[in-house]
Amino acid sequence: MNRVTQNLLILLLGGALLKISVFSADFANYVKPGFRPLLIAAGAMLVALAVAALVFDRRRSTNAARQRELLRARAAEEAHLAQMVARDPIALAPVHSREHEHEHAGGHRVAWLLLIPLVVIFLVAPPALGSFAVRQDEQSSHVPPPTIVEARPTVLKNGRVNVLSMLEFANLAWDDPSGSLRGKTIRLTGFVVPSGRDDAWHLTRMRIGCCAADALTMQVVVKGAPVPETDSWVRVTGTWIPRKTGRTGAYTLPEMTASRVEPIAAPDEPYE
Repeated sequence: MNRVTQNLLILLLGGALLKISVFSADFANYVKPGFRPLLIAAGAMLVALAVAALVFDRRRSTNAARQRELLRARAAEEAHLAQMVARDPIALAPVHSREHEHEHAGGHRVAWLLLIPLVVIFLVAPPALGSFAVRQDEQSSHVPPPTIVEARPTVLKNGRVNVLSMLEFANLAWDDPSGSLRGKTIRLTGFVVPSGRDDAWHLTRMRIGCCAADALTMQVVVKGAPVPETDSWVRVTGTWIPRKTGRTGAYTLPEMTASRVEPIAAPDEPYE
């Protein structure tokens, strides 16, 4: 791979970062929304470096071409003078640029790996993590909320729909000494994952600390409503089903009875 190809790959990689962070919200399928400025800065820097390198290489090639023309002219002049004095012309060693030799002798094969993220972004465009990722990591679905509790009180009100995040609901369902969830109407949003049971399914949301690689599965068992299409996004309104007393030790998923299930479009920010 020569320098021009390497620089073009870097240019495409920077353009891909700008495509998913400036011209769309696809970057949210990979990292948290707060990383958007960093992605834009990285994409702009890669584009600028690639353009600068291409311009530099173009000027260097032009100068090298001029140098070769001057050497040819000098060689022709030497040959003409040699004929005039009846002696052999001075042999001039061919001139090769060290950079040119280096490009062909030690091409950076590893640079072809840059094609992988380009193909993924431009051709594959994978969606946010869904039911397949949940099934591959079933153990994470049973991590108790106390390991990810945020110190932010959640106040629920009577006579209205309380919109909660999956984390807020999980925290209250796991440890709610005041019983604030009892009898309250709540609304949760997530995607659908079958539970393997006929009378229930899982409303799921992925929570990330940095990027999709550290995603943690958060699930709620939904009862009282037919299971929607797998991986479809829904908004579920209903009430919490209190945990049965006497259950200690192993963590069990919180449950709710659905009074309304609304299909919705996948959010721009799929992770909590």
